[in-house]
Amino acid sequence: MNGYILRRLLQLIPVLFGISLVVFLIMALLPGDPALAILGPYATPESLASLRNELGLEEPLWRRFFIWLGNVLQGDLGRSVALQRPVVEEIGERIGPTLLLAAAALALSVVLGLGAGVVAAAHRRRWQDQVLTFLVLLGISVPQFWLALLLILVFAVWLHWLPVSGMFSVYAGGGLIDLLQHLLLPAISLAVVATGVLARLSRGAMLEELSQDYVRMARAKGLTERQVLYKHAFLNMLGRMVPVIGLQAGFLLGGAVYIETVFQWPGMGRMLVDAISSRDLLLVQGGVLVLASAYVLVNLLADVLQHALDPRIRRR
Repeated sequence: MNGYILRRLLQLIPVLFGISLVVFLIMALLPGDPALAILGPYATPESLASLRNELGLEEPLWRRFFIWLGNVLQGDLGRSVALQRPVVEEIGERIGPTLLLAAAALALSVVLGLGAGVVAAAHRRRWQDQVLTFLVLLGISVPQFWLALLLILVFAVWLHWLPVSGMFSVYAGGGLIDLLQHLLLPAISLAVVATGVLARLSRGAMLEELSQDYVRMARAKGLTERQVLYKHAFLNMLGRMVPVIGLQAGFLLGGAVYIETVFQWPGMGRMLVDAISSRDLLLVQGGVLVLASAYVLVNLLADVLQHALDPRIRRR
């Protein structure tokens, strides 16, 4: 087990290097002058030259990359020009709300998605299976930002049940109930697509498990259908779904950009949108690098967990 983890950690080195290179090149090769975009059209030549020197724009591209990479390896992501504060501090304040939103959406996706998949497989080709399959296809097809706007319209504007935006109420807020009320709509909007994916894949995996010999043996021993489903088939199916759940967790981190913008959620997504608008290069590079690294690490954790849960994987 330790050897497997060590091999996977070593495999992360070229992956993270490639991520850092792609992130840097995308921002560095964007058209236009970043200094002019930050300071505006009325900036003086002296201030533009000073900012270009501060950002290192006068250096060759390859040298700028290795200087930035060296600083990253030391935990220094640079300083945000627009916010006038270290990028690490800004990300440190923003990463918590994003992780909370992604975790809430993932919990909803796992519970609803796996539950729907098991129910659909247990009632194959019956009305329950057809209804759930239709809902799954509908959930996968609906754009997240459109669903978010629809939920705001119905539950916040029309019914006044839930708040429109933010993480806490401006007045008399800050408690757990207030946080959950603000979290519900963004989490549902973010979780819909992942729920559909998990439901569809878990249905197929559950049907495959139900066709195995050990299931027929369990039924022959006189076990009830509920025991066969949940004590045997479901547990084996769950081990196969762990990597898929890990992938969806990564997608939820990336999809939070849209949802946080719609709901004005104070997380990494909203920070990146603002940073891109102001051409804050170091803040964008640092934010994207952190999210991409989190995506890779979550999938590594999912692979390690599957390796620990499924003995068939350990024998390979």
